[in-house]
Amino acid sequence: MSGAVPYRPVDALIADHAHRHGERVYVESIDPSGRLTFAELDALTNRLAHFLADRGVSANERISLLGENCPEWVVLFFGVQRYGAAVNPVNVEVNAKNVQQILQDVAPRLVLWQRSLPQALQAVIRSAGREAIPFGTLAQGAPAADDVFHRLAAFPPSPGARRPGRSGDTAIIDYTSGTTARPKGVCISHDAYFSMARSPAERLGLCTADRLLECRALSWASPQVLSLGPTLHTAATLVLARKFSRSRFFDWIRDQRVTIAAGIPTVINILLDRPVPVTAAAVPTLKFITSSAAPLAAERQRAFERRYGIPIVQLCGMTEAGLMGGNPPSACRVGSIGPPMPYLDARFVDEAGAECPAGTDGELVVSGPQMASAYLVEGGTLVPIPQDGFRTGDIGHRDADGYLYLSGRKKDLIIRGGVNIAPLEITTALLAHPAVAEAATIGVPDDVYGEEIVSFVVPRRGRAVAAEELFAHCRTRLSDFKLPREIRVLEAIPKTERGKVARQSLEALWRRHPQAPTDDAPGMAPLAAEERNG
Repeated sequence: MSGAVPYRPVDALIADHAHRHGERVYVESIDPSGRLTFAELDALTNRLAHFLADRGVSANERISLLGENCPEWVVLFFGVQRYGAAVNPVNVEVNAKNVQQILQDVAPRLVLWQRSLPQALQAVIRSAGREAIPFGTLAQGAPAADDVFHRLAAFPPSPGARRPGRSGDTAIIDYTSGTTARPKGVCISHDAYFSMARSPAERLGLCTADRLLECRALSWASPQVLSLGPTLHTAATLVLARKFSRSRFFDWIRDQRVTIAAGIPTVINILLDRPVPVTAAAVPTLKFITSSAAPLAAERQRAFERRYGIPIVQLCGMTEAGLMGGNPPSACRVGSIGPPMPYLDARFVDEAGAECPAGTDGELVVSGPQMASAYLVEGGTLVPIPQDGFRTGDIGHRDADGYLYLSGRKKDLIIRGGVNIAPLEITTALLAHPAVAEAATIGVPDDVYGEEIVSFVVPRRGRAVAAEELFAHCRTRLSDFKLPREIRVLEAIPKTERGKVARQSLEALWRRHPQAPTDDAPGMAPLAAEERNG
């Protein structure tokens, strides 16, 4: 772990860039169309600070933010942090069914929500009992009278009084996409987020001349630490799209002169399985594509690099620790997540906690200044996160040169398209059906998403149930992304001698009798939803 760069608050970063690069475009939004210069970011976030101060918002008070990728979202995300309060981004796709629970646990002082959200979600926001203010698109002209940006116009664009909040206070509360049946919040301090964003900026060699393409939801933790934070640190340009599009991805890179494109294995697999007639020569500014959020099979990385001639830089992280490992672009090793990131200590340990020698598998344990401080759980309770050795649940080893390799997970977590999904949540939904006596859910290998969701059910005695009926039932209880790809009806679910579900037996059953997904099965991941229409 190298020596940390001295902490600088978001306030100082924005003010400095506005002074030195005021007319430079910070966010170039291509879908939806719009842009934001550093001078505009400075003025709007200063206005937001005055607005929050006028309402008496204090350090650690929470402001929930619900919306899709757009420049306005970026202003609100950084504006709350610049003021010194805590922003709570909520992913409105993956956590759509959990918004009410999240708002109940977070108990925000204020909810800022995008006007384009579905009516059902708007109703949930309004029913939360918290002050809720909408926001629209600045590029479309004067905002409506009830819009937060209309209200900001009444406040000056210059810095105000001293902002509340110290470096150790909470800056962000990110929600996991479901490592447990009930998603939990991860509290990240101002100085931890600084380190989280600084480490990939250094490892990837990001500079002011770079243009980084991001088409994942900014409400995920991964884009916040790989794209949003590093571009703000370095005054690079963030090229922003609402969602991934296979048909337009390389056009975006070419037309916007993108130098780095952020990706996940699902993007890589879609471009491999449904290739487009593009090579590196067609996108001469592109240095590499990153891959993170889930493991990328070594053979898929090699196949992509052979087909397109574009390097892939693999990284790995988690909400609690930011990016933990990352390949240096000039010294990538296929199959590895790279050496530990700057400012992070990462080692593999055995069951007794002793560090494993090179080449020996153990559990990945991390610590350092970029660690999140606490979990926000049911009822708003804060549970501290260990700072002196956090066990990640990832199994793997390091080589003699310090590169990290992951081989599995201790828990039965399903990672579909880079999103963590708890089997228990799907199983619980199935058990709520009156005809289901038993249920179990596992992840199975998938060429595009890395893993797919397969569930098994046993009907109650004397009852019959069809998979189509169960799909319809699950749609009322689960986000689309968490719906099983297959549901199989069994006479009995295999168990171990201790009465636990024998997951390996279920996987073997699935392998012996593979099924094609039905039309009732869910479609593409939120990232690639546009691909449903070709």
